[in-house]
Amino acid sequence: MQTAGKSCRRPVMWGFVKKPYLFLLATTLPMFASGGAIAAQPNLVEPAPAPLQGDAPTPANEEEVTFAADTLSYDSNGEIVTAAGNVRMMRQGARLRADTVQWNQKTGVVRAEGNVAIVNASNDTVYGDSVELTDTLKDGVVENLLLVLNDGGRLAAVHGVRRNEVSTLDKAVYTPCAVVDSKGCPKEPIWKISAVRVIHDPNKHRITYDGARISFLGAPILWLPGLSHPDGSGGGGSGLLLPDIQYGRVNGFELALPYYFQLAPNRDLTVTPRVYSKVLPAIEAQYRTLTSNGAWQAAGMLTYSSRSSATTGVPLNSNRDIRGYIDANGRFQFGDYWTVSGSIRGTTDRTFMRRYDISRDDRLRNQIQAERIDTNSYLSIKGWAVQTLRINDPQGQQPIALPAIDYRLRMTDPLVGGVLQLQLNSLALIRTSGQDTQRAFAAAEWNLRRYTPLGQEITLTGYLRGDVYHTDQVGQTATISYRGDPGWTPRGIGALAIDVKWPLIGDFFAGTQRITPRVQIVGSPKTKNMSIPNEDARAIDLEDSNLFALNRFSGYDRWEDGSRVTYGAEWSVDLPGISFNTVVGQSYRLTNKPSLLPVGT
Repeated sequence: MQTAGKSCRRPVMWGFVKKPYLFLLATTLPMFASGGAIAAQPNLVEPAPAPLQGDAPTPANEEEVTFAADTLSYDSNGEIVTAAGNVRMMRQGARLRADTVQWNQKTGVVRAEGNVAIVNASNDTVYGDSVELTDTLKDGVVENLLLVLNDGGRLAAVHGVRRNEVSTLDKAVYTPCAVVDSKGCPKEPIWKISAVRVIHDPNKHRITYDGARISFLGAPILWLPGLSHPDGSGGGGSGLLLPDIQYGRVNGFELALPYYFQLAPNRDLTVTPRVYSKVLPAIEAQYRTLTSNGAWQAAGMLTYSSRSSATTGVPLNSNRDIRGYIDANGRFQFGDYWTVSGSIRGTTDRTFMRRYDISRDDRLRNQIQAERIDTNSYLSIKGWAVQTLRINDPQGQQPIALPAIDYRLRMTDPLVGGVLQLQLNSLALIRTSGQDTQRAFAAAEWNLRRYTPLGQEITLTGYLRGDVYHTDQVGQTATISYRGDPGWTPRGIGALAIDVKWPLIGDFFAGTQRITPRVQIVGSPKTKNMSIPNEDARAIDLEDSNLFALNRFSGYDRWEDGSRVTYGAEWSVDLPGISFNTVVGQSYRLTNKPSLLPVGT
């Protein structure tokens, strides 16, 4: 309608329908969006922006479809309903734009033509010259299809057909890469997959390609006459994986051809035969499973060969034997607080892992651990054993820990304030041909932190600990300083410390810098150290992580007694896109008593 002297909006026809426009939006997108891993050969650049709601009213429920158009006509002879002129249709989560939409009530065919674009609930957009569907909600045809996925991927095809839930795309191309440059001009994607025909069978959960070709920077690099893979809707499927070809000086050429078995949506198995030009074949397998409270996996490899040097391939003996390894681990959560984890690593001999380029580790650690963690407490119960792969390192000297228990409880000091942490620790180490050690201690650490009006941070620390050790067969430990006294040995530890930090913050170019001078004074009475066996504090190196620590040894068996002052500064810089920090410091002993720290530390 128009009024003299005034301009008005164009006439708009709008309304509500239940069928069949519902199926136009509900069927077109599932028909092709499920082919997310396939490709597009024609134009990969969208012809126009995605359609907006326009004049179409918002649907009241999921079953209702609303539409708006310039004109709406009905051919009573042909029983054809036609919506023409900037047609917009809405269904909750999906919207359509087309020049015209026709519904033939006799044949049940719905046809959208001219600048067709459909957006689904996942924000994927389908473009086409024309879309023709039946009111069975199953079959349809799209000409010059372009599907723009929400994740940036694009799928295009000259012709698309869906029959009995099976979708067939002719001359199809897929790429996840950008197809326009910074100026909006079309460009060749970095890589794409094209095919003469792509077939998606949702019942088999597979996508099949005829004449597949992979291109990189516009140049074809791989052509496959046939290719098939799972569509992802069924959680993957069984099949061959990409082969692996390598060459090594010891084993020669190697060909690995893994095969993947999908045992269930939460379980799978990969079996990999390995063939070598210089040694006998091997078989490798990996099993994985996911449960309601955790996951675990196990992998292993077996072969039949003589033991050879891992670096030269020279046989160490002429006898062939079964050789292999196993590597398994898992983690499970029980309730809000308890976690159980474990790992198993083992091999038949010391050269196998390096010989077949599996691992360069010189020790394999096996462990099982149960942990309970809440806001103010921590409990760990652990056991572990080690297999050594070092040459001339006796296996009987490797420790077995069963058990290793650590409990910590944090609480607020009700008397003078601060935080009080209590700790109980126990460890039992046994060796099949070496020194055995058992240890238990109870400790309490008190920290009080305060700030001065000038911004200095002052921390007062008090520490008390009582130990009891037992060890035997000390003569089987080669290093005398690690042995300790045989039998039972008690030990008491105490320390007091004050730590002062003064953070200074200011501008630095386009960012900020922080300079923090720091001084720490620690006093601890003479402690019985050399009478105690040293199992966990054999390595020591002063660095930024432990320079201001109360005890700078890596474990509990050694304690740094005496008095010392440690001073230094930390410098931190934060700029747009870059940040760094550095620590410079020095520790000075205030006593002339011999230090346990090595010279030059």
